[in-house]
Amino acid sequence: MDERAADVPSEIRRHHDLAIPVDGETVAATRYEPVDADGPAPTLLMYVPYPKDDMITYGAYDPLNRYLAGHGYEVVVADMVGTGASTGRLDSMFGPNEGREAGAIVEWLADRDWSNGRVGMYGKSYGGITALAAAARNPDALDAIVPVHTPFTGSRNAYSYGGLFELYYIGMSWLTLMQALDAKPPSRRDPDGEWVDVWQEHLEAARERGPFLMDFLDHGVGDEYWDGTRIPIEEIETPTLAVGGTRDSYARDTVDYFEAIDAPKQLLLGPWRHTMPHRGRETAVGFRKKARDWFDHFLKDEPRDVVEEPPVQVWTERDGGGAVDGGDWQGLDRWPDARGDADAVEFALTPDGLRRATDYDAGTVDRAVEPDFTVGIDSMHPPGAAVPSRDTNEDDARSLTFESEPLADPLEFTGTGTATVRLRTTVDDPTLSVRVVDVAPDGSATMVTHGTERIRRDGAGDGGDPLPDGEGAVDVTLKPKSHCFERGHRVRVAVASALFPQFMPTGTDGETTVHSTPAAPSVVRLPGRFLDGGLRNVVDLPEPDDALPPVADSVTASDATWERTREEIGDTATVRNTSSLSLSLPHVDMSRAGTYEVTIDADDPSSVVARSELEWTLAYPTEDVTVIASNRFDRDTAEATTEVRRDGWTVFEERWTR
Repeated sequence: MDERAADVPSEIRRHHDLAIPVDGETVAATRYEPVDADGPAPTLLMYVPYPKDDMITYGAYDPLNRYLAGHGYEVVVADMVGTGASTGRLDSMFGPNEGREAGAIVEWLADRDWSNGRVGMYGKSYGGITALAAAARNPDALDAIVPVHTPFTGSRNAYSYGGLFELYYIGMSWLTLMQALDAKPPSRRDPDGEWVDVWQEHLEAARERGPFLMDFLDHGVGDEYWDGTRIPIEEIETPTLAVGGTRDSYARDTVDYFEAIDAPKQLLLGPWRHTMPHRGRETAVGFRKKARDWFDHFLKDEPRDVVEEPPVQVWTERDGGGAVDGGDWQGLDRWPDARGDADAVEFALTPDGLRRATDYDAGTVDRAVEPDFTVGIDSMHPPGAAVPSRDTNEDDARSLTFESEPLADPLEFTGTGTATVRLRTTVDDPTLSVRVVDVAPDGSATMVTHGTERIRRDGAGDGGDPLPDGEGAVDVTLKPKSHCFERGHRVRVAVASALFPQFMPTGTDGETTVHSTPAAPSVVRLPGRFLDGGLRNVVDLPEPDDALPPVADSVTASDATWERTREEIGDTATVRNTSSLSLSLPHVDMSRAGTYEVTIDADDPSSVVARSELEWTLAYPTEDVTVIASNRFDRDTAEATTEVRRDGWTVFEERWTR
């Protein structure tokens, strides 16, 4: 264990009223001051649209902020322009203004008398986006960044790499949250009452613009709406600790921007969902110490040997995947990618199942993919929940599957895999989903990785028509992963026309057939090798440090449910998620409750209907304020409503339709 794990952070002091001038607006920020700092200290910035005084930022990230401040950093958490307690309007997301604003804040912070002029940035998801966006502008004072679970292209916040709308995580969950935040008042009320003017400005902007849900549904991949939202990651010269999770939606984004950056860098890729690495289920690591080491090395000139560590550190699953502590960390020189020159094990889809491509010498596959748009509900992980991986057998039974013989030797798969599937289809707008599954000797099945593509035979998407005359080969990139198929396990490849409810289903009536021959096989390539011993490069990472004061999480009470059902007679699938969270902060008591439900018929992709509602209450000593954001949408229509109540009286209500 790192000998510094026993270090206790020193005392810090919060300043909640830091005001930063940016582009004619005032950015509201909280400053965490290290009380025992010996003169000016390096400064760390988190710049997000999740209000700094609420349960998302204050409640979730306050322990990390205090930890870093307690180890000698000035830490500043700032509300993005047009959000929280900052003035201005949020008229669009992911635009170049965000990098410009963050860069301006970096330079302003470097010029404070309590700063030594060296600044770092960090944050999860949107906080990582602004860190990358600022670094791409290369402000003089920005010396290191730590983005966590971060995309770098605006359209990737709505659509997958395969061009499919992110139905559940984005459309139903995140966009409903953003709709509520559009209308929620600043939770900390300044004595001068300026919070009222800020709130009214934000409400008027929300009324005129409408929910981002409508824009995201209307503007697909390649639409000019997304012009200017791609961060030029190849221009980043800032030392970067890139952090991602193989169960998170942005694993491939993390790998791609890591590879593009030309600067001192390191990739930490664990088995995490959209959660911080020190709170992971399958394994938790001392991420706070790791981030601190990165910043110490580049901002304090305290050598931590971070540049001597393996540039890639990845968790390799063992024991079928999904088990707590069922795996090992490996250190690699680079990320393996079957799209490049990585060594790969190639399997072919054959009449006898899944076989090594070199062993496929006879027979033809010509098998239909039966349309079933419920496939996916047994492969999807509940968002943010500490639950084991799902058994995917029911999804697999509704898919076209190819399975290997039991493995004589373990197969380690580490990297970005690919699939080439030869199709013949009469569907105008088909989806192709390829899932790679680990089948244990007892028959239980766990999804390892997947790739899902919207093929767009009508040529309406990027790349035109990949299937002229309805026939040809479709290349699918699989999600980055590191997994060991154990001896005696089988490798299963499942081909389907949906991955629900992760992605909005596409397609119409028609038939799709998978074709494979020895001369022109359909194949799956997995970077890796068969093992004749153990893993190659096992490394140790810092242990978690959650027990150290004062880094325990703020006191919260939460509850969540996740239900997935198939109604047998009508063959309709339903996924329903409820969640609630309460948090008592020094300035307000908060409670939040959400309900999210989506249904679809197995034989009709146009039957999908998504409903969501989020109710957020702020209980002040003098009044209660409640914001209710609700949505209903399908493939063609959408309806959204936002209501604000003060002590039960409606003071704002707006309805938008598509």
